[in-house]
Amino acid sequence: MKCLAATFNVKISELKTDNQQHANELFLGSTPILPVRDVKETASFYKEYLGFDIEILWEEPPYGVVSRGLTTIEFGEGRKEFAGSGVCNIFVDDVDQVYQEYINKDIKFVGVIGNRDYGSRDFRIRDNNGNMLILTSPLINQQDYLVAGMICMDKS
Repeated sequence: MKCLAATFNVKISELKTDNQQHANELFLGSTPILPVRDVKETASFYKEYLGFDIEILWEEPPYGVVSRGLTTIEFGEGRKEFAGSGVCNIFVDDVDQVYQEYINKDIKFVGVIGNRDYGSRDFRIRDNNGNMLILTSPLINQQDYLVAGMICMDKS
């Protein structure tokens, strides 16, 4: 919902209260399912280092669900040979605040926090399996940015 709110430049509460407007929408959101080597270790990492709550830990099959705010991430050992190949965008309200929360923890950062050409400010980290997490906040109204980018592309 944060992604939708950022894209349409509306408050999340407006998306929640106006259900009639989206009553016929077929696509309601998504939840990534990341491949991991060990579900329990991964759940502990997300809780201890990233501040997520552990919602579900199943033994058979090994599967876990964590959440923080409106973000839910699932992971399982069913494809553990692909652990580290997952990528997940996590939309946050204040990317700098999250960055400050994480900077002094034993987390592997990939690159630096920064403003990106695509209209967002983000930073990237790897979880304990090597999966990439991109934490991002829009800098401007994404729709205006895309329209401006299209105009620039047409002029070149």
